[in-house]
Order: sequence, then C-alpha cells, then structure tokens
Amino acid sequence: MKYTINFIYQPFGVPVIFHIFDHHIMAKPKIDRRTLLKNSLSIFKSKGYTATSMSDLANASGLLKGSMYHYIDSKEQLMLEVLNSLMDHYVNKVFTIAYDEELLPYDRLFLLSKRAEEIFIFEDAGNFFANVGLETKNLNVGFEKVIQGFFEKWIATVAYVYTYAVSNEEARVKAESVVAQIEGAVMLMKLMDDAGHLRRVLSGILEEYKELEKENSVK
Repeated sequence: MKYTINFIYQPFGVPVIFHIFDHHIMAKPKIDRRTLLKNSLSIFKSKGYTATSMSDLANASGLLKGSMYHYIDSKEQLMLEVLNSLMDHYVNKVFTIAYDEELLPYDRLFLLSKRAEEIFIFEDAGNFFANVGLETKNLNVGFEKVIQGFFEKWIATVAYVYTYAVSNEEARVKAESVVAQIEGAVMLMKLMDDAGHLRRVLSGILEEYKELEKENSVK
C-alpha cells in the first residue's frame, strides 16, 4: 500500500506544502498456527533439529526471521509444539483404530499395519519421533518426555489389540517387539532404499497374530 505524507506550513496566511516522504508500507504477513507447524515439520524433517535455523523456519512460512518471534519464543518451543501436535494426530486419527469395537481384532491390526506402511513410506512425518529423539538425546532440549510418551502410546495401542489373543502381560511384550521390529525395518528401508523391508515385517506380524488367534481359540 502506498502512502504520501505532506506537511502544510502557512507563513503569513499563505499555504506552503512540503513533501515529506512517499514509500510503500507492506502489511505484516500472517499465518495460522496449523500451517506454521506443518511448514516447520517439513523443515525439521529435511534438515534435522540442530541444522535448522530460525531463518529456515521463517522462510518456509513466508515470514521474516524477526516475525517468527510473534508466534514463538524459540526454536525449542516450536519443535515441542510440532511434536505434541503430531502426537495428537496419531492418537486421534491412527491409534483409535485399535479401539474400534465394530472391527475384529485382526482387522484392527491389519488397518494399523496399513497406516504404518503409509506413514513410514509416503508421509513427511514418517519416523520423525525416533529421528528427533536420537539426534537430540544428549542436547538437553526437553524433548524426551513427549517422544517417550509417543512410543508408550504406540506400544499401548498395539498391546490392546494383542489382549484379544494373549494375556495382558504377554500382550505388552508382544507390542514392544512389534514396535521394535517396525522401527528396525524402517531403518533398513531407508538405508537400503527398499520398502520391502518394512512390508515383509508387517506381513510377518499379521501372520503371527493369526497363529496366536488360532492357538487361543483352541485353548
């Protein structure tokens, strides 16, 4: 928007107009919280926490570096918000599958495995918690609680499905093994550039669950 400011001086009743300045004033760009977190997630994922600068985060959202401080106090605070927002997404949109009483237990595990495949192979946030956790473990930036909380919720979700086939205690052990297998498969998938590693592990998990159901039905 262009503004022209004039100063009018009237010596002896005769108006004299002085031109003071004429320039463009740009409106401060605004961005909603959800978009800011989404853009920041993309940058954190591609560059990692340590290598990401405030300038990187600002550029990703079309903001000036100084404008970022209208939205956040620090890079650490922004990462915490990204982690919490992402965990809320998984808890409310993915983990709920395990508790859908309209589905058979095996079908719940099958749908969870399909979502895991989509997340780890195709989505930007795939394995984000593990990556950030490993990178920042010794930095004392305060991410441990939310990252550990995410894995606890993931394990509890899988364990719930397994309680239909085995005891509660064994279900917890099975769930920990499942999450560990998936994380290991994701690492191999990335190192070897072969999604087959993850797909084979997920298939094996489903086959094992079928066998557990059969054994449970016989008892």
